[in-house]
Amino acid sequence: MIQDSQGTKVKGAFQAAFRAQGPLAMLEHFDTIYSILHHFRSIDPGLKEDTLEFLIKVVSRHSQELPAILDDTTLSGPDRNAHLNALKMNCYALIRLLESFETMASQTNLVDLDLGGKGKKARSKAAHGFDWEEERQPILQLLTQLLQLDIRHLWNHSIIEEEFVSLVTGCCYRLLENPTINHQKNRPTREAITHLLGVALTRYNHMFSATVKIIQMLQHFEHLAPVLVAAVSLWATDYGMKSIVGEIVREIGQKCPQELSRDPSGTKGFAAFLTELAERVPAILMSSMCILLDHLDGENYMMRNAVLAAMAEMVLQVLSGDQAFPHHHETAPLLHHQGQADREPGGKAVSAVPHSPVCCPP
Repeated sequence: MIQDSQGTKVKGAFQAAFRAQGPLAMLEHFDTIYSILHHFRSIDPGLKEDTLEFLIKVVSRHSQELPAILDDTTLSGPDRNAHLNALKMNCYALIRLLESFETMASQTNLVDLDLGGKGKKARSKAAHGFDWEEERQPILQLLTQLLQLDIRHLWNHSIIEEEFVSLVTGCCYRLLENPTINHQKNRPTREAITHLLGVALTRYNHMFSATVKIIQMLQHFEHLAPVLVAAVSLWATDYGMKSIVGEIVREIGQKCPQELSRDPSGTKGFAAFLTELAERVPAILMSSMCILLDHLDGENYMMRNAVLAAMAEMVLQVLSGDQAFPHHHETAPLLHHQGQADREPGGKAVSAVPHSPVCCPP
């Protein structure tokens, strides 16, 4: 059977090569791992678990050895290429295995919905050989640790391939698609995903790709608005990436009324995202509010209400009190007046006064 032969190779030849060559052993044994990935659905759970544990060990060892390798000024071109290829192969294998486990976990969750969730943990262990939900966080943390190294020096001209960044970040977005990701028990996984993507944003020019992906996910996954708000808020504050708020808001602000009317679920996601983002980081969002004001003239009530709710948060949290900047005191009554003018007694927005650019502070 395929699983017997590949299992023997993982436990025998590959592990022996790893003891002798370290992470570079993958260069000679990638086919073994690729075969396991290809036949993942049909192989024994024990082999899946053994392969995952071994790949974690391989990638962890590489992340420990790379700092010295990267600092070695005498490293030859062939040796550098060997470590680069091993890095790509090791990460590819670990990430694809992670995604394979996640796919099976998602299918198990669908079964749980049909069966009322009874015996979920037992079914998870039967399917995987262990509790997968507890395994994701350490893998994500390991990948984050790897990205925090100056691995770009392995590439020619220190320009990292976009495909490699997409490989690592793509698994994060894949994990977010799971509807159970917003459950309290999965908070460690959510936080690990957020930090991994934060490193990609700050070190690997992931801004444009992240913005596009966030917009797509808000349109297609109803459960993700609060999860993405938490992530974006953290990137804007702890990671100093305030500009991503403006990029996302610009994309939402440019959605035409026709597009919003054709995609009510997407519009609901945008509205929930903006409302909750204003509660978290109103001062950062305020600098992009002008982009959203056209929605007050639109026919979509969800977007109108979201913009009005965001304006209200800014008045309450930023534009009132002793800590407001001088220009904020001038902006507060204008925003308040705008919100009052844009709402009829019945709750419909109207254009009673022109939208003022003063709403966006300098």
